[in-house]
Amino acid sequence: MPDKSGILWQVILNPHAGGGKGAHDQSNIERLLKQSEIFFHLSISQYPGHAIELTRNLVHDGATHLIVAGGDGTLNEVVNGIFLAGHQGQGEITLGMLPVGTGNDWIKTFGIPDHYQKAIDIIKESKTVKQDVGEITCLMDGQTTKRYFANIAGFGFDALVAKNANILKFKGITGIRVYIQSLLSGYLNYKSRNTKIVIDGTDLEVNLFSASIGIGKFNGGGMMQVPEANPLRGLFHITVIRKIGIWGIITNFKGLYSGEFIHDRRVSTHSGREIQITSDVTLPGEVDGETLGAGSFTIRMIAHRLRVIYGSDKFLGIVSTTISKTV
Repeated sequence: MPDKSGILWQVILNPHAGGGKGAHDQSNIERLLKQSEIFFHLSISQYPGHAIELTRNLVHDGATHLIVAGGDGTLNEVVNGIFLAGHQGQGEITLGMLPVGTGNDWIKTFGIPDHYQKAIDIIKESKTVKQDVGEITCLMDGQTTKRYFANIAGFGFDALVAKNANILKFKGITGIRVYIQSLLSGYLNYKSRNTKIVIDGTDLEVNLFSASIGIGKFNGGGMMQVPEANPLRGLFHITVIRKIGIWGIITNFKGLYSGEFIHDRRVSTHSGREIQITSDVTLPGEVDGETLGAGSFTIRMIAHRLRVIYGSDKFLGIVSTTISKTV
């Protein structure tokens, strides 16, 4: 049954998000949605990739308003489901977020609080913008796959940290410990690689430690690894970290959270709409914290295509022409 505005929201809940927080909080989330007079149908993601399938089917069946109850990984799957549904979903779906995950980094750029009732209030207000989306084509073991992302893609060390973090989350570990432990263990098992990065036709050859390609600003549980990113500009912002020792990581650790680390001499920042990444040894990659595997990558900007609900515009720099209201 739709609410007073005629909207029936499709809620996609990941019970595994936040180390099982999604399952623990399911009844509370349903209760708060009902109390807030949001009429909804609940779908529960059961396994990795299931939210992609659920979303694609919902969009094909005519759904227009989705709520993600999960973390950044669940959001990534829902975004992939929307885009795999084709033009029927792109730009026509309104997407809201109830943060349940461990890092919850996408919401930081869009001013959505990590609090169920406050996030529901923002969904009811339904201020929307059309954010950018990244399309990444991966060549791994001679096979090509395609994936979409809404926040940040990482390569090299960044991807290894994401892989380690996912292992810890699967074991039920949550909070900042996940990211600190992943950083330390990742450093002991990663070597910088000679890498070619092509940004809008301009070559950059580096001994790469890590590269982050940002639509949003935050990843890794609040680290501001792409501080110049803005999801409404139609441009990727890229942070490239060259080979750096353990002392360099330690001295820049605080700067990872403020964005000040980009002033280190081993760090450079760039912007562009299409990026190719190849290496003499295949690089690991990740999107929105989800592991891609190792290979070579082409990343393409899809500008202003995903309609999302936002709270504060602190990091968005919104102009009046980008704002709309869900009806």
